[in-house]
Amino acid sequence: MSKKGVVFIIIGVLCLASAAALLMFNKVESDNAYSESVRIAGIMTEQMKSAENEDVEFPTNNPDREMPEIYVEGMGYTGILEIPDLDLMLSVASEFDYGTLQISPCIYSGSMYTRDLVIAAHNYDMHFGRISSLNFDSKVIFTDTENHRYVTQVVDIETLRPDQVEELTTKTKKNDWDLTLFTCNYSGSERVTLRCKLVKQ
Repeated sequence: MSKKGVVFIIIGVLCLASAAALLMFNKVESDNAYSESVRIAGIMTEQMKSAENEDVEFPTNNPDREMPEIYVEGMGYTGILEIPDLDLMLSVASEFDYGTLQISPCIYSGSMYTRDLVIAAHNYDMHFGRISSLNFDSKVIFTDTENHRYVTQVVDIETLRPDQVEELTTKTKKNDWDLTLFTCNYSGSERVTLRCKLVKQ
């Protein structure tokens, strides 16, 4: 075999090894992020058990009210997100931050109380990496820190460019939704966007 052929083989082996290492790194990062988010959701659940909401008007009827927070280890969280079809239960941080995204989905804009809540997360398999596989009858459930439970149903899945911020966050008559989940695709060139409509309070 020529020296040139040997060089190409070595380069191919190195590329395969690099790809395998990257895949393993992403898997470990995804698993760690999920474990941490689930741990925080467990702490939040314990605190939320003592929350009293019997005398509080249901927040969607009082949209001027701010969503309350629970602080866990110095960070504010606004609720817990469940996606039963993906077997996910995740804490939701109250402020969008790239560092926080390594741990938990974050509120990007809006509020569940004004029915325009947008939640961002990484495309880890155990965060939002699989949301494009959901069906139009799949449920997405958001529970605020006062145990108000919002059951929504997937009504649309769309792909947006990173610069389409207004389209991402603004409801229209043609695109009516109450909750949006989004994540970047693996290249970062597009945003996989899941629209959900409130079906039960």
